[in-house]
Amino acid sequence: MANKTTTLTTTFLIFAAMMLLSPPRLAAFPEPSIVSKAWLFNLSYDPPRPIAVTGLGGSVRWFWYMTYKITNNTGEERLFIPEITIYTDTGTLTPADRGVPASAFDAIKNRIENPLLENPAEIIGKILQGPDHAKEGVAIWPQFNDDVDHITIFFSGISGETQAIHHPVTQKRVVLRKTLMIDYSLPGTIKDIQQQPVVSEGEKWVMR
Repeated sequence: MANKTTTLTTTFLIFAAMMLLSPPRLAAFPEPSIVSKAWLFNLSYDPPRPIAVTGLGGSVRWFWYMTYKITNNTGEERLFIPEITIYTDTGTLTPADRGVPASAFDAIKNRIENPLLENPAEIIGKILQGPDHAKEGVAIWPQFNDDVDHITIFFSGISGETQAIHHPVTQKRVVLRKTLMIDYSLPGTIKDIQQQPVVSEGEKWVMR
């Protein structure tokens, strides 16, 4: 498992460099089909927000969270297994909900007062057809250790479109999935996280 994780992480970092640093090479990077025949969930989401969580002994930890809603209008019941990752301009790649205590989800649910909000473990599973069966979830990350000015959120698991390529270093076969790439800038510093502006810089579909 460790070797597989390392390979996928290396692949992502190579492709991220191609996308961000070398526009002429972007054409060689696999892109989603203009007219895809694969299924696609409807996704809506809110900008990331910070929240303070008080733990045992009164210690306080900060987290970032992004709430979202998934609706299945694909024509049949489908399995939803989200993979949501945040990438910062300091080079940190962090999967959502890793190292996050249950108290963080409880604090978020209490803040937004949404009884339909499901925790990251509960939301995995089949989604029935139509808006009446939509699922509402949240992705949570620990506060960044560095002063971050830009973040990119990669949201996978919402499309059935895939592409197989050969890893640029190992030449092993790698399957990429259609993924929504969401960009935000975070101007200012982390000295006052509650006042941290979060500015949308758009979204696009990529293969990751």
